[in-house]
Amino acid sequence: MSTQLPVLVGIDGSRDGLIALTWAASYAMLHDAPLHAVHVVDDDRHVAVGAPTNARDDGSEVLEDALDELELIGFRAASLEVQHGHPAQVLLEQSEGSKALVVGRRGMGGFAELVLGSTSQVCTALSTTVPLVVVPDTWDPAAPPRGRIVVGIDGSVEGQDALQFAFEQAATTGAEILGLHAVEIPKSYPDPNVWDDPDQEPWRDTADELLTRTLEGWTAKYPDIAVHRRSVTDHAVLALARESRDADLVVVGGLGCTAFSELRMGSVARGLLYHSHSPVAVVHHPEF
Repeated sequence: MSTQLPVLVGIDGSRDGLIALTWAASYAMLHDAPLHAVHVVDDDRHVAVGAPTNARDDGSEVLEDALDELELIGFRAASLEVQHGHPAQVLLEQSEGSKALVVGRRGMGGFAELVLGSTSQVCTALSTTVPLVVVPDTWDPAAPPRGRIVVGIDGSVEGQDALQFAFEQAATTGAEILGLHAVEIPKSYPDPNVWDDPDQEPWRDTADELLTRTLEGWTAKYPDIAVHRRSVTDHAVLALARESRDADLVVVGGLGCTAFSELRMGSVARGLLYHSHSPVAVVHHPEF
């Protein structure tokens, strides 16, 4: 029997919740970990929308759908439960004893979640102890793996935690790593005609040096993993979202925090959640 911490996944009765459940089960199988699925009934929301008492969600239907999905994919090392409270707060509290927290990108939470599920936003802003994986509805569990994990590199301390997660996942799946560093060139930058070498972008050496310096320890620790480096002149969100089309996972660092505020989340992580075509892992550095 596995002694691993469980992979925690939030389910809410939506299609996105079932997709997140499937991803979480796959991740749990890879790491020989149990799976714990939680449906959080937000009683305050039911009161706000004026739902009659006898029509309020007791969670049974959501759990039944989840059990059907797990049976369909043949995953049995799972426990399921219903909790009451604020979904993000409950999931974050339970995540403290978990290996990772997984949620869908959109849910059934009403107008606030039409663009991006508010639970995933708040969880990403606050998750300071475990990696949080947000799974978009564009992820197809039946599609063959791409064999590539993209990790955003900016030279920061929290970026090292993201690299650790990416390399550990690559070691388990056999995927290669693409380390991507995006450089935004200000409009005031000198015209190419005044560069010392018109064929050599003046920021390229600095960007390449940052990639090499950041990755060298990880390539030494994981010599069997194929690692590619790429620096691009673009906004980091756009560059990572573009690469996500051909990736199994995009991994970025986040900014840990203790205040209940979505605004504290790293801007790249937040923006990427809107645009990524693959699951996104946001790995926070616990000291921030």
